[in-house]
Amino acid sequence: MLTIDREYDSREGARRRQGPAGANLRDSSAYELADFFDFLSRYAAFIASFIAVGLIVSLVIIFSVTEIYTASSTLVFDRNDTRPYEAVLELQKQERDKSAMETEMDLLKSREFLGFVVDDLRLMDDPYFNTRLPPADRKEASFWQLRWSPQLAEAGVGDKASPEKLGKRVVTDPANRDRVITRLAAALSASRKGDSLAMTIFIEHPHAEKAAEIANGVAANYVVWSTRMKQLAAKATVDYLRSQADAIALSIAKKEREIAEFTTRSDLTFDPRDDVLKARTEQLNEQFTLARVEEAGAWAKHNEATRLVAAAGLDAAGGVLTSDLLSALRIEEGELERKRAQLTAKFGRNHPLVMETDAQLASNKRGIETEITRVVQELENDAKVATVRVRKFQEEVGQLQKQMQDRNLDEIRRRELDRDLLAEQKRYDAVMLRLGVLDPEQEQIIATARIASFAEIPIDPSFPRPGIILPVGALASLALGLVASVAHAAIDTRIRTSRVVDSIVNRPTLVAVPDMRGSLEPGQDLYQTMLADPHSLFSRAMRSLCLAWRTYERGSQSKVVMFCSSGPGEGKTTCALGMAGTAAINGLRVVVLDLDPGPQSAASVLGIASPPQGFPVASSTTADVDSMITQAPEYPFLRGMASRLALVDPQRLFDELRRRFDLIVIDPPSVASDDDAIWISSYVDAVVLVVAAEKAVESDLLATVERLSMNGAPIAGSVFNFCRRTRNKDRGKKRSLSVRNFRARWAARRRTALAWFLKDA
Repeated sequence: MLTIDREYDSREGARRRQGPAGANLRDSSAYELADFFDFLSRYAAFIASFIAVGLIVSLVIIFSVTEIYTASSTLVFDRNDTRPYEAVLELQKQERDKSAMETEMDLLKSREFLGFVVDDLRLMDDPYFNTRLPPADRKEASFWQLRWSPQLAEAGVGDKASPEKLGKRVVTDPANRDRVITRLAAALSASRKGDSLAMTIFIEHPHAEKAAEIANGVAANYVVWSTRMKQLAAKATVDYLRSQADAIALSIAKKEREIAEFTTRSDLTFDPRDDVLKARTEQLNEQFTLARVEEAGAWAKHNEATRLVAAAGLDAAGGVLTSDLLSALRIEEGELERKRAQLTAKFGRNHPLVMETDAQLASNKRGIETEITRVVQELENDAKVATVRVRKFQEEVGQLQKQMQDRNLDEIRRRELDRDLLAEQKRYDAVMLRLGVLDPEQEQIIATARIASFAEIPIDPSFPRPGIILPVGALASLALGLVASVAHAAIDTRIRTSRVVDSIVNRPTLVAVPDMRGSLEPGQDLYQTMLADPHSLFSRAMRSLCLAWRTYERGSQSKVVMFCSSGPGEGKTTCALGMAGTAAINGLRVVVLDLDPGPQSAASVLGIASPPQGFPVASSTTADVDSMITQAPEYPFLRGMASRLALVDPQRLFDELRRRFDLIVIDPPSVASDDDAIWISSYVDAVVLVVAAEKAVESDLLATVERLSMNGAPIAGSVFNFCRRTRNKDRGKKRSLSVRNFRARWAARRRTALAWFLKDA
């Protein structure tokens, strides 16, 4: 195993610089005005192509579509909208507002009204609206119809069609009528301003006269149609009211018959004085009341007599109860008592006359008791009779109350029928009153709209308008081109400004090399231009790069400078040779180390042959280094090495080269081709990243910087190659060089032609 020891002493640490802290992506929101102008200049051709296509499409539209003329007529509506058929008085004369005018505009575009216009103006015979018909002339036919429509040849467009052909052109089926209505709706529009009662009607048609005729026809038809709609509404209202009046009259007669039949069936009277049941009920109630009073009195007498008999006996009760017999017995009892008293006083108690008188008194008392018992019994019988009578009256009153209840229900039903009859009569009166007010035969419906302005025959077509279509097409194409350019720029991550390079590398841009490829003569490269013209832009850029290296060297004593790029074709070799040549011209000892031999490598430009194998093991002897260095045959002031490094320690070789030369320029392969530049970067003193404008990709450069940073590469800065020149003197110089190159090529061709001519002669 090959072991390589590295010594990091104080000189090594002072000589080398640490790599960047890390790679950063650019801030996408940091844009300047120069970036905007650069964006426009970069996509100018792309945007111009969109504008050109838009103008071409606009011209095709202008010359291919049919010319359309727009005619307008104006309607003025009355402020009061008279509606005699309305049932509500407030709605019969309603003032028009904005909503009413919007409704009028909707009615103007309704299919019912448009069908009325189609039938009245015979638009089914118009080829513009009836698309099933071929165009009547070439003016109405479009650009494509004149070339590819087979109907034109059959119908003889531009010629007078025969009656048979003209009859075939008219298609009047309902479905086609609907299509004509739809076509008319698309050609018709209406507008109004603010709260104005004037409405303008616009009609589009290929013929100016026809457009004006249709516009006037639509306005006149709307006045007629709206008036007719009001007449129809009024007539329909009258018919409805008459039918309602007839129906209500029949209903009234029917209800009257029902009331009469119900009254007869229920034995009802219309006059309360003729109500026998009610009079009988009142009389029976009076008798029932008297019977209840009599019953109460009879039972009171019986109860009182019974109480007296039970409490005081028959003798005491006899003084209370009265009757003719009882009165006679009481008188007789008094006489017998008087007689007994006389006899007792005269003859004594045991005298037969006294005893006879006592027997008479006893007989009299028995008669009185019998009479009292009979009277009490008679009172009880009278009370019972009164009770039976009361019960009889009660039953009769109950029956009459049941009859009265049924009669009341019948009265309620009759009142309901009366109310229904009254409601029907009121409805009938209202309908007849409405019929008396609204009579279409007596009152004339006045139109609430009139034509204020008839349509003028238009002179210029409203479509297409080149003065509007071309600018609009150009602006739309410009907007589309800008959007497409922004979308392309959003997905394009190529680097175009040095600011993006600074943000990714995190090191300053040492020099911006202008793009000189367009100013080179045939067979000439930038290195030759720099040697031939020390005052060229490339020469000044290389001197600036050397001065930047000198500034970098003064701080770290760097001599080994490696140019690195993320991809091929970014000008890494040209910059390496330019810096080396500039340093050699200024008296420095310079050697170029080409680690990527090939047709476009530094060795090929210098004319140095590549050895068949890699470097031998480097030693510290002068003979070994001299054997590897080759003098450039075309540029004697430059020396170079051309081969790939072998598996040796390059530190010994670089130490020897530092001792012998002032500047060692290393040209390794690009990172995309090989990883040698990544691993060699830790042995060099400075790494310069070459970034080609509009070619290098941000992600590739970011990956390259991250890999170099992980290996500890001392990145000194970057070279922004192939950048655009914006100064006027650069443009003038480039233009002069182009003219000089053209003249030189033209002179060479003339010399070649003259030589061939002399050879043939």
